[in-house]
Amino acid sequence: MAVIHLTIVTPENKYFEEDAQKVIVRTTGGDVCILPNHIDYAAAIGDGEARITTASGEVKKARAQGGILHVANNDVQVIANYFEWKE
Repeated sequence: MAVIHLTIVTPENKYFEEDAQKVIVRTTGGDVCILPNHIDYAAAIGDGEARITTASGEVKKARAQGGILHVANNDVQVIANYFEWKE
């Protein structure tokens, strides 16, 4: 199974740094789904739900607000102003 390396950080904390199957993030232009082998991409993060499918298939949900989504060479960085996992 193909995966991407995902890092999620804010100015205060690192929230995630593992491989993932899929990342969905709300950008200022709408929701974006990042899958393995996605083209290089960058966008401003909006305010909304982020959903991560881990390498093991677990779906984790969070709220992300502001910042940058950056994709290059199967490496995804979510650099958010605010990020909080939903329980």
